[in-house]
Amino acid sequence: MSSSPKWVHKIIQPMRQTKRFFREPGFRSALFTQLFQAKHVHQTTPLTAMDRYPVIFNACRDYFEGKENLNILSYGCSTGEEVVTLRNYFPNATIIGAEINKRSLAACKKRQTDEKISFVYSRIDEIRKHGPFDAIFCMAVLQRKPHHMAETGTSSLKKIYPFEKFEHTITELDDLLRPNGLMVVHFTQYDLLDTAVASKYEAFGPYTQHDYKSPVFDKNSEVRRNPAPQKIIFKKTSK
Repeated sequence: MSSSPKWVHKIIQPMRQTKRFFREPGFRSALFTQLFQAKHVHQTTPLTAMDRYPVIFNACRDYFEGKENLNILSYGCSTGEEVVTLRNYFPNATIIGAEINKRSLAACKKRQTDEKISFVYSRIDEIRKHGPFDAIFCMAVLQRKPHHMAETGTSSLKKIYPFEKFEHTITELDDLLRPNGLMVVHFTQYDLLDTAVASKYEAFGPYTQHDYKSPVFDKNSEVRRNPAPQKIIFKKTSK
């Protein structure tokens, strides 16, 4: 049997999207976030889970062993599972979860947490009120539709999610991180070491995103061919 003509897909796809808009509150919220917060949004899906990256979390816990009064930011915390997970690794830390999707943020605020956990709307001026931080976690946030990019063989993100947007966010977060703090950037389409603040950081440990199956891109927003796995954990060595 031959496949359907392209014009059929052009009709069916919008119909499916319309049905999802009315039937799925999560889809609707993600779409509104993408439309009305286009300047600030990165990843558009709220998918998350408990304790997704135990190796990374353990490494960070070991790095801070013996240090009191830690202040930690979970940037793009979705519905809060990462914040709850971080509490298990850092039982005495102050933890701030920042989220731009208002439906996800509402779910965060319904969680029963302790007095040292807070959830805030993910705008840099709001986050700054709770800084500076000893560790910032950006886990599966600084990317755009990675599975779609892999499936379609996209070779440039210039029009979809340019490097400059990634770099701008990393620079803002760098301003919130204390010297000797950790910036953890995992499952991302770009490399922190390509940004303007790279000279302030050194990779910590052997940890890489070797299990990231989607393409990664260079500072020109062009796909990297056969790249080495990107580092994940970075120690801030200077102001």
